[in-house]
Amino acid sequence: MSRPPGLLYSVEETPPRAILLISALQHVAVNSVTLIFPVIIAHEAGLPLKQTVEFVSLSMFALGISTIFLCAQWKFVGCGYLCPAGFSQIYIGPSLFAVHLGGLALVLGMTAVAGIIQIGIAPLLRRLRALLPTEIAGLVIAIVGLSLAVFGMRFMLGITARSEVQPIYLVIAGFTLVTMIVLNIWTKGYSKLFCVLIGIVAGYVASAFAGIVDFSTLVPEGGLSILQLPKIASFGWRFDVTLLAPFAVAAVATTLRTMGDVSNAQRLNDMDWVRPSFTSLAGGVAANGLGSLFSGLVGSSGVNSNSSSVGLSNAMGITSRNVGFATGVAFVLFSLFPVAAIGFAAMPVPVMGASLFFTSAFVFTSGLQMITTRLLDARKVLVIGFSFAMAVMADIYRDVFANLPAVLQPIFGNSLVLGTVCAVLLNLIMRIGVRQRVTMKLHAGPVNRDTIERFLTEQGGRWGARREIISRAIFGVVQVLEVVGDSPDGSEVEASFDEFSLDVTVRYKGAPLMIPDRKPTPREIIASEEGERLLAGYLLRQSADRINCKASGNAAEVQLHYDH
Repeated sequence: MSRPPGLLYSVEETPPRAILLISALQHVAVNSVTLIFPVIIAHEAGLPLKQTVEFVSLSMFALGISTIFLCAQWKFVGCGYLCPAGFSQIYIGPSLFAVHLGGLALVLGMTAVAGIIQIGIAPLLRRLRALLPTEIAGLVIAIVGLSLAVFGMRFMLGITARSEVQPIYLVIAGFTLVTMIVLNIWTKGYSKLFCVLIGIVAGYVASAFAGIVDFSTLVPEGGLSILQLPKIASFGWRFDVTLLAPFAVAAVATTLRTMGDVSNAQRLNDMDWVRPSFTSLAGGVAANGLGSLFSGLVGSSGVNSNSSSVGLSNAMGITSRNVGFATGVAFVLFSLFPVAAIGFAAMPVPVMGASLFFTSAFVFTSGLQMITTRLLDARKVLVIGFSFAMAVMADIYRDVFANLPAVLQPIFGNSLVLGTVCAVLLNLIMRIGVRQRVTMKLHAGPVNRDTIERFLTEQGGRWGARREIISRAIFGVVQVLEVVGDSPDGSEVEASFDEFSLDVTVRYKGAPLMIPDRKPTPREIIASEEGERLLAGYLLRQSADRINCKASGNAAEVQLHYDH
């Protein structure tokens, strides 16, 4: 694992206590934005103010435990990276439908079922890797960044039911956003590290002066207890088979988002990252499912890894796993104080929007960087382009898609779900006719590098191979053919690919290529033509991850293996 530039504290490192604490509070502040989703569900359920506060406290408790699950590095549970949990808009559509059909108890019961489904998916991820290549994971992350930006902008503008913009919201959001940007770009030290937390506090102050937030109106009659244990499962549970399909779709969508977030967290900690670790992905998905199961059982809605927190860790340069544990513990402690539930639930809307919009930039660009590491032919371009366009359509035509049947709402009512489903289906279709093993015949004569480069580049684009690996393979094939010389019957190049390796075999008529284990000495190199062949064989060994040469009669073949 190679340390990326700008990373202050990596996943295995523990920051100083003060930085650890403030970093955790910053993640708490960012993740608390997602408490808007339980608040929406509580409002639709018609809960009185006292029960709403209790519901939010339970939600904070569930967030804390789910965050610990996600950041853990246990055998089957946890991704092992800084990847805190948050409530997801993916569950909003199914949950609101469940509220209207059977009340809050039905939401909790179906949320627990969705968590069980996700736990069942986790062990199958490795077998599904062909459906979820790196460019698709990058697309999912980019769509998440886009949806965060859209959601944040809607909050920043304060758009009303009549589609009117509230200027005061835009002013406060602009002030909050500018504060975060200035501190992140033009300052150093603690102000840069904690730019989001400082911006949120500044936004709270500005909102209070503008009269947007009034905490006194949020205190129930009779006041609040200073300390109160949340009443777990006080709303009960229900199950309805008619809601199984919407919540199953939501579980699959949150699985894909978790995979994207964990992949992004892996990439932030390794400059040489090339593809996701499926062990970490499976642990993250299992933890996410366990978190939703726990959340449904204790009395809240579905959770998901929070892309904003991953983007925040990128902006801060702090990806320590221990920050995630501290964030989880902080949420559990805050859940014991009803006043904290009111404070988080009452976060001013423009401040929410500014924090979402700020972190969306880091999430979106991380997705683009993952996509552009791969060679893309016309098939891959169409998959990514069409899927991204469909994700945008889900946001533009939200009102149109809202009229579709309830079973289709989880798919067409969410940009992430629609874009991801399109990407997976199109990727399956576009794989038709793509051979994993291809062969090219070369006629006798001088080595034609352009022909070899065109052949491997085109195939690399169809396979979605990494650019760097294809470049190394081109160099290896050209060097082999130049060293072995002109074969009277020509030569043959065969390439085969899967997501984990690229194998290239060069067949020719002639003497086998010698592959020395050590670098030949200058005396050995100039002694004869064999010295040059020894040097070339040694250089080929250095350029490939594994090389082997076989001979049978007057025929020989050189096998080049590249880890992908």
